[in-house]
Parts: sequence; C-alpha cells; structure tokens
Amino acid sequence: MHVVSTEVVQLNLNTNLGKFLNLINEVYAGNLKAFSDAFSDTDASFYERLKKDIQRAKQGSLTVKKEDALKKYIFFLEYKQWEKNADTKFFKKLDLQLDTAVEALCKATGQ
Repeated sequence: MHVVSTEVVQLNLNTNLGKFLNLINEVYAGNLKAFSDAFSDTDASFYERLKKDIQRAKQGSLTVKKEDALKKYIFFLEYKQWEKNADTKFFKKLDLQLDTAVEALCKATGQ
C-alpha cells in the first residue's frame, strides 16, 4: 500500500495521523509495507492490521489506544528520518575527506 501525500491535505485528519502519513512518505516513500517490515519484522499480521487501522482512522474512527500506537510509530519514523539524515551527512563528510586524500595523493605522485 502506498500512501499518497495529497490524502493528508484533502482529508481533515487527526494531527497524529497526518504526521504519521507524512513521515511514511518522507522516510519510506509512501510504502507502508516497508515501514511495517522495519517496525515489526516478527509479526506477519502487523501490516494488515496497520492498513485497516489507517483506513478506519481516515474515516474518523481513531481510538485513544490507536492514537497512542500512532505516537509510537511517529517516534520510530522520526528516529529513522534522523538516522537517514545523519548517514547522509556522514557520507558527504567521508566523500569530502576521500576527495581531499585522493587530491593529495595525486599531487604527491605527480599525477
């Protein structure tokens, strides 16, 4: 199931549901299955339950228990987003260091 970001704008969604859907789009390119596999790789039925819960929430049926679960998912997604950004910064810095080292090596060997 791919989550379309325009759904968040078109529907008057719960704040946490909207944030969850936006993070799914940012971190997993809207792929709910990829999120469910990363979040709960031991529970095969998690994806189906999550998909049904999201459909119910979009229709306005969001219990306190489900909203609490959404908050956990949001925390997980925010961490994944931070991890992704941190990795990007690390690799950019590493690329710069490698470029500098290659340039220095080329100068030292006259190439």
